[in-house]
Amino acid sequence: MSSLNLTQQSLSLAAGLARLQPKSDSVSARISSGQRIDRPAVDSAGLGQAAKLDAQQTRLSAVQVNLQNGISRMQVTSGQLGQISKILTRMGEITALASNNLQNAKDRSLYQAEFTQLQDQMRQSIGGSTAEIGGTVGVDQPTAKFNDKALFGPSSGESLSIGLQADEQLALPTLNFRIGAIGDLIKQDATGAYTFNLNTAGIPAALNTALDQASSGAATIGAVQSRLEFASGVVTTAKTNQEAAISAIRDADIAAEVTSLSRLQILSESHNAMLAQARDASGNILKLLGRG
Repeated sequence: MSSLNLTQQSLSLAAGLARLQPKSDSVSARISSGQRIDRPAVDSAGLGQAAKLDAQQTRLSAVQVNLQNGISRMQVTSGQLGQISKILTRMGEITALASNNLQNAKDRSLYQAEFTQLQDQMRQSIGGSTAEIGGTVGVDQPTAKFNDKALFGPSSGESLSIGLQADEQLALPTLNFRIGAIGDLIKQDATGAYTFNLNTAGIPAALNTALDQASSGAATIGAVQSRLEFASGVVTTAKTNQEAAISAIRDADIAAEVTSLSRLQILSESHNAMLAQARDASGNILKLLGRG
């Protein structure tokens, strides 16, 4: 009877040990991989949700690139605007200096030469066809460009995606300096001479209007750049939150898994020790029966 009981106890301990082993293997696999879901059956719904979040993360990364390109364009545009404003300011200064009637014609011609050079610089920066800015030859490759697109020409309806939804689009501002007061300053006649010079009536007022046009453009660019920077912050926060959500679904809690593995190892060692004792006891009983 005792031998039979010991045999049953041994079988029960062996069965318990066999049940512990797969659990221990599963916990070890999660610790080594760092993944909570070591097979789809563990959390099929979680895997599906993680896949959706992965797709959104990829799209958010693309939106981040778009936003950074937009911010870069605004920065380049702002820099070019600053140069145009400096040119206009210098042209105003030259106009004031040239208005001194005590100067002779030669001195005045030197001012006109610099004034014309500044007009050349603005014309080269802004660019345009002969239909837009006159002259004998247009400027097809202006220096004020971003990704080979002129910054101060007519709009081509450019927009920027700033979010995941289709309607989250930002229309890029149009700064067409080929028209208006600035456009008048860089226009040439059929001979290639500028229509505005130091002798043109009302040149100080024209320069002030041109400065107002440049200042208005700078304010527009600043407003758009501010929005892009805020939108970039929103996307960055969304990405961070989604990364945390994906981690909660996929990543294993290493501290909890290590604790679980330690518990399973203790149980396994206890089962092995008790199984060894049961086997020893069974062997001793058989020896005693043999002697009897």
